[in-house]
Amino acid sequence: MMKRGFPGPARFLRSSLVAVPLAGLAISAPALAAGETANVWLTRKDLSQALQPQGNVVFGADASAGQTTIYVDEKVTYQTMDGIGASLTDSSAWLIKNKLSAANQTAVMTKLFDPVNGIGVSWLRQPMGASDFSSRGNYSYDDMPAGQRDDTNLSRFSLAHDQQYIIPLVKQALSLNPQLKVMISPWSPPGWMKANDSMNGGTLNTSAYGQFALYFAKTIKGYEAAGVPIYALTIQNEPLHQTSGYPTMYLPAAEANNFIKYNLGPTLANQGLKTKVLGYDHNWDQPGYIQTLYSDASTYGYLAGSAWHFYGGNVETMSDIHYQYPEKDVYFTEGSSGTWITNLFEANITNEISIFRNWAKTYTDWNIALDTNRGPINGGCATCLGLVTINQSTGQATYTSTYYAMGHISKFVVPGAKRIASTGFTKGLFNVAFKNPDGSKSLIVYNQNGANTPFAVKWGNASFNYTIPATSIVTFKWAGTQATDTAIRSSERLQASSYHEGRGVRLEATTDAGGGQAIGFTSSGSFLRFENVDLTNVTSVSARVANGGSNTTIELRADSVTGPLLGTVAANVTGGWQTWVTNTASLTGASGVRDLFVVFRGSTNLNWLQFGGGSTPPPTGNLLANPGFEEGSLSGWSDWHPTTQAAAAHQVDSDTPRASSFKLTHYASGAYQQTTYQGVSVPNGTYRASVWVRSGGGQKNLRLEVSNHGGGTTLYSTDLGATAYPSTWTQLTINNIAVTSGTVTVGIHSNANAGNWAAFDDVELTRQ
Repeated sequence: MMKRGFPGPARFLRSSLVAVPLAGLAISAPALAAGETANVWLTRKDLSQALQPQGNVVFGADASAGQTTIYVDEKVTYQTMDGIGASLTDSSAWLIKNKLSAANQTAVMTKLFDPVNGIGVSWLRQPMGASDFSSRGNYSYDDMPAGQRDDTNLSRFSLAHDQQYIIPLVKQALSLNPQLKVMISPWSPPGWMKANDSMNGGTLNTSAYGQFALYFAKTIKGYEAAGVPIYALTIQNEPLHQTSGYPTMYLPAAEANNFIKYNLGPTLANQGLKTKVLGYDHNWDQPGYIQTLYSDASTYGYLAGSAWHFYGGNVETMSDIHYQYPEKDVYFTEGSSGTWITNLFEANITNEISIFRNWAKTYTDWNIALDTNRGPINGGCATCLGLVTINQSTGQATYTSTYYAMGHISKFVVPGAKRIASTGFTKGLFNVAFKNPDGSKSLIVYNQNGANTPFAVKWGNASFNYTIPATSIVTFKWAGTQATDTAIRSSERLQASSYHEGRGVRLEATTDAGGGQAIGFTSSGSFLRFENVDLTNVTSVSARVANGGSNTTIELRADSVTGPLLGTVAANVTGGWQTWVTNTASLTGASGVRDLFVVFRGSTNLNWLQFGGGSTPPPTGNLLANPGFEEGSLSGWSDWHPTTQAAAAHQVDSDTPRASSFKLTHYASGAYQQTTYQGVSVPNGTYRASVWVRSGGGQKNLRLEVSNHGGGTTLYSTDLGATAYPSTWTQLTINNIAVTSGTVTVGIHSNANAGNWAAFDDVELTRQ
């Protein structure tokens, strides 16, 4: 591999209090899916819990309104998955076969490949010969003595090296996971085929094109004869990189095109080999390479798709190529973990999620296993990490954060699964969803925030609430059938970063109010697609834009990028790419539930859209989740306390609640401050908040608070302070809360001396 930096995960600027949902749902049918149980698995950043089962959650009638919500729609599907995995390099295989006892080898292979007792790795990318991770130096399948340059019929071809330990382990992996697919890629042809007579660096002799094509055919047939079918291949790993330090070869697009067109394609076809040929196999920053291959009609016909690495460029390049060539598949074929990566756990999972959200059918890390010195290496990367670390001295194996991050997807998403719609990045929650061939759904969520974050999962017209720990991954898996379509409610703010599909756009952090992500790097023809937006009676739209270039516009269209024009929003120069203004435009012809296309006619940044009019009635009833704490937990609620305070001072208990079974208590044996809060998204309007309180007295402050409502100030109820109400429930109320931002945060605050206690129950937020 060529390490040219690592694309850090998309960054969110966190709000200190409120999490705003991306969109709401219009419900028009009974919640037929209510009652479906979702199993839950959790991994924390420190691995104190690692792929550990949690308590199940149950879908109920939709109660997601006003919460940060991930909307899952299995009726909208994208690419079909081929597999998730890494490479059983020569170094990896040598370590597993030679440095582990038979029992430990079985345990490691089981934990890697077994779908039930392991993480179900389902994809292997195998080097053809030596790479930069070869325990015995350079080798190919047709080595010749130095100076001998012509083995016309590859009479010396042999897989003897791989048959020692690589092929046996691949076959063991296949026995553990029969759905495993294997692809092959050379880091270099045999040296005698190259101008420099070396596997390190150099170029391919044009006179050796036919022999190189035969080399692939013999490899495929040899592996298949040994019991390992070859599903796909690329003709050269990282063809734009060469070095004298380890096996590499420079193969520009024009030469690759000729080789595929005149040699490899015809050779495979003539020998009846069905192995898929993938083009490029290098970084996102050079899409012109695959475009050159696709521009030749003959080569286009031989290629099944493109292959990508993440050491340069932007992940959205894969979506751009997908939209240019929708008949061709997209594969992600290498992204190594390594010591150079800041916050590896987060980088692993956020990149996996982003890659799948950009049409990749596979995710491929690099080495399956390395030793404690990050080797054995063959002149290449000295800072790479594997899924497994093997101690050569003790013969013990440990599992890295990369293993667990991958396992949150590979264990629950099998080959043949389809990615399904889920609203995108919002308030530090990364997510991606899939539907397996058996109908089960898997939703993977990563919480980038440094605090526990409550959110809802909305599926059809059913939902559940969950609070994900800080910097943790959760996978939800459930069965059943979605009852209704999902429609985004027009009364709620639509974050641009929540798009379902996009072309020619990039996510970037924004300094606008609320932080998070905005859309940038657009050009004329770039677009965002939002599935199933309820446009009934919508008459206007406000767009939050920033423009540091030249005046342009944004079009809103129904059904397609060339569909009916609903309206045009000005996006003139604002003074900078992070200088934000809100522009409003009228909409005409908006009706029904439609796919909404946001089409850019130039370079501008977009943070959100807010529609005017619309058919959704004002919210009714209590808009807070778990308002009486009857879930027996703090689900839906968040915590604030000073960083100098050792721990939170709130808990849910059953000691003398006001009604039903549970209440909230603030208490600590030392002096403390505690705010228990919940942020919700609501239509602009006037609201009322209240809470019932009992207290032993003595506090400095004891009150209800409302913030983040758009007024710029925090609102307070009467402060009970030191007044004691030990046996009488007293209601605190804040009336006439003017919400102008589409969000509001309700908090219960104690500033108390040691041993002070206060109890709270039945918190309400209602429309006035």
